[in-house]
Amino acid sequence: MKIKSTLVCISMCAGMLLSAETLTLEECVDLARSNNPSIQQTELSTEIGKSKVRQAYSSVMPNVSVSSGLSSSDGTSWALGSSYGLSAGMTLYSPGMYSGIKSANINSQANRLNSMSNENDIVSQVSSLYYRILSTKKIIEVYEGNISVAEENLKKTRSMYEQRVITISDVLKSEAQKGDFESQLLGQKQLYVSYLRTMNVMLGRDARVEFDVVDIDVENVKIPEYKDAREMMLNDNPQYESIVLQEKIGKVLVAASKEAFLPSVSGSYSHNGSYDPAVTASNSVGLTASWTLFNGLSRKENMQQSKLQLEQAEINVDNTVRLLDQQLSDLYTQFETYTAMIEINQRRLTSAQRAFEIVNQQYELGQATILDRMQAQITVLSAESTLVEAKYSRKMIEAEILKLINKI
Repeated sequence: MKIKSTLVCISMCAGMLLSAETLTLEECVDLARSNNPSIQQTELSTEIGKSKVRQAYSSVMPNVSVSSGLSSSDGTSWALGSSYGLSAGMTLYSPGMYSGIKSANINSQANRLNSMSNENDIVSQVSSLYYRILSTKKIIEVYEGNISVAEENLKKTRSMYEQRVITISDVLKSEAQKGDFESQLLGQKQLYVSYLRTMNVMLGRDARVEFDVVDIDVENVKIPEYKDAREMMLNDNPQYESIVLQEKIGKVLVAASKEAFLPSVSGSYSHNGSYDPAVTASNSVGLTASWTLFNGLSRKENMQQSKLQLEQAEINVDNTVRLLDQQLSDLYTQFETYTAMIEINQRRLTSAQRAFEIVNQQYELGQATILDRMQAQITVLSAESTLVEAKYSRKMIEAEILKLINKI
């Protein structure tokens, strides 16, 4: 009965593994672009911006209306008459009318760039999360391998204790080390599950959807030289371009505040007629100009505020350049640091593995203590896990750099 239950459990687990989908990094990115709520919201903001541009153009279009009615009079006798009318009016010029159209166009462009910047952020986060999932999987494998080694060492230790070669203290220390590795493994597995759930949310899916990820060539890293990357960043970074457009909007608003001192001009046309042939239709055309001579300090203060806001926008552009420069420089420094760490830990791992083999042999011959063997294995584990983390951390830095230069 127990064997049957075990087989059923194994079959169920195998079925779950076979049914779980496997995603590549490119598939994760495509899913995020299609389903991520943040991306969908910014896309809607872009559509709203386009609508506002079309709305702004309505200020230069004519207004047309028609009317029709029936009337009666009892002056001498009741008579029923009917009339109709057609009127059209158009604002030829008013202060800020054309500036408003220009401002709406620039705002629409800024919305599109903000949407692109947000999408790049999400793609970068998905890429980094993908690398974290892979890194955690590798570290789990490292812990599982070290637990297997610890299990073998524990068996040897128990055998040596039974032969009265060592004391029970060595056995207990070996058991404690294996338990530490198992505890750390559980922590990594919990972290792995958390990353998978977070990825599902980033992809706009239920957090509990089961999936696996395809491994990548972690050694394959492609970023341009720093000088070229900086030029690309200043030419293509959507965040920077959006800030520059905000400065342009500031200039338009200053121009619009000056236009407030100009007159407004509008034209109109109307046609009034009757269905009664005896009534003569009439037409009229009008041209109206109005000029606000004084309205307190409103226009003057509005112009002053627009100039100050433009100055703020100019400061923001300069500050954004400095911040982006700092981010790019820091990322390249981190990239170089992780590259050096990879080389160091590759050598460290090779030495640690060889040292562990030697210490293990010496322990069996009674030439090394249990603490020497435990420390040697911990050194191997540290070198392996640090090497894995450095490799995938470098890939995360690559994703951040590609985001800044808009090549992700």
